[in-house]
Amino acid sequence: MSRSGSLRSDDIRAIFQLVGECRELGDDRLLWRNHLLASLANLVDADLGSSGEMSGCRRLEVADLGVTHWMRPGLFDPAVIDAAMENFRSDPARTPILLKYLRQDPLDHGTCIARPALLDDRRWYASDDYQVIFRPCGLDQVLWCFRDLGHPSTGESAGLVLTRSHGRPKFSPRELLIVQETHNAIASLIGGPLARFNEPSPLDLGPRVRQVLMCLLEGDGDKQIAARLAMSPHTVNQYTKAIFRHFGCQSRAELLARWIRRHSHKNNGQTGIDPA
Repeated sequence: MSRSGSLRSDDIRAIFQLVGECRELGDDRLLWRNHLLASLANLVDADLGSSGEMSGCRRLEVADLGVTHWMRPGLFDPAVIDAAMENFRSDPARTPILLKYLRQDPLDHGTCIARPALLDDRRWYASDDYQVIFRPCGLDQVLWCFRDLGHPSTGESAGLVLTRSHGRPKFSPRELLIVQETHNAIASLIGGPLARFNEPSPLDLGPRVRQVLMCLLEGDGDKQIAARLAMSPHTVNQYTKAIFRHFGCQSRAELLARWIRRHSHKNNGQTGIDPA
């Protein structure tokens, strides 16, 4: 690998730090992804990024399981980007270059590939991908990085797409490697320390309910929670039922087991809940 395609020591430190920061935000399916996109975009000087999950990537019958995007402030019209995103979510197969990327069989190793390696400039600027989606958004240079979520037999993948605005230079081999190594580390944590798109988040609960959740995870009984939070036992009971419904649990033991699985890699002695 050429020097331009090698990671530097500060790249490795930045990747390690970013993965750790995402772990700390891992309970919220959007929060950790938005932080990932903003931070990674700064590392490789991208202007817009998308992070999501898809099914059917190996069969080239792709379906959206959830996606969020980040954009550099002031560069794009959010309404135009949102419209393009909704168009993609309704049928990801409308972007043939994504299928072209997936035909390179990148999922085993989470290979990051930039647009010039898939399509030369002449064909790219004449393509429906560019004319219908990227050109109206003011976007040009693109890279894709997808990897299997869990065992390949599940048929589900985690994906990351970063783009630069029109007129900006191509992504370098080193920048591709930064994205690839970061996303490979992140993809291995999704469904564990990092919430998937279909997982409930504590932040979906109200502040007082989150306070009850924190007490439950610290081992308090109903009477202790009521005294600690100045609530009636009836209110504590109702909030506890709401928490069980939210997380799909039947008991405190099941709730605690779920939390231990999520936080076993953090080792910081905290619940990961902001009760405020």
